[in-house]
Amino acid sequence: MANFKILSELCVLVPNESQVLVYVDGEENLTIEQFYTTISKQLQFPSDFGSNLDAFDEMLNDLSWLAQNEIFIVFRNYDDFLADENDELREILLTIMDDAAEEWKSDAGTKSLKILIEPSELGVDDLETIGISYEDEA
Repeated sequence: MANFKILSELCVLVPNESQVLVYVDGEENLTIEQFYTTISKQLQFPSDFGSNLDAFDEMLNDLSWLAQNEIFIVFRNYDDFLADENDELREILLTIMDDAAEEWKSDAGTKSLKILIEPSELGVDDLETIGISYEDEA
């Protein structure tokens, strides 16, 4: 089963006590620094989070501090996400998220990570460029 899903409309998921719903709004995350701030606050990364790709990878593969076991990362306004950075950085982040989701699948009974992208042609293009499989609601 794919770790990414392209939504056909805006996300209306209401989390329960076992779920964490993280919104990453592309309009508010034009730079990698803004993304690190957003994701670290919403996923409650420890204060020693290093704000770099390796640290992001480590945090996403740990998440032991979260009581909830289902994590949803929802990208809103994806076409603007990291617009001030190069495309490669965005693709690296998507790959890190996909790899982390796969790792969680192999640790049955622990956490699950699902990445949802609200309607976005760029989101589809990025996933296809990198070769990441996805579900499409459309």
